[in-house]
Amino acid sequence: MSPILLGVIIGVALALLYFFASEFYSSRVTSQAKMTSAVLILVGFIVRLTMVGIIFYILARVKWIHFQTALITFAAFFTLFTIWKAARVYREAKPLIKQQTEM
Repeated sequence: MSPILLGVIIGVALALLYFFASEFYSSRVTSQAKMTSAVLILVGFIVRLTMVGIIFYILARVKWIHFQTALITFAAFFTLFTIWKAARVYREAKPLIKQQTEM
């Protein structure tokens, strides 16, 4: 298998994993800890970012994976997932905005 194709596959897989871990952790923290949720979400972000940094550090040492491709694919797909999530949230919140202005 081509190193570039492996880089793309690993980049997409890491972006999916990071995105879903972010969603899962954020939803769990905000539903359980009301007072300290902002601090816990920030700490979770730093921990996830550190873990992704360690994973990419290890991937940089592997010769049969194209590191730059994995890194660029990760950034691009995570950005796309985040835009998709923001569009979905905006679409769901739009009827609430109309109801509030009609009163």
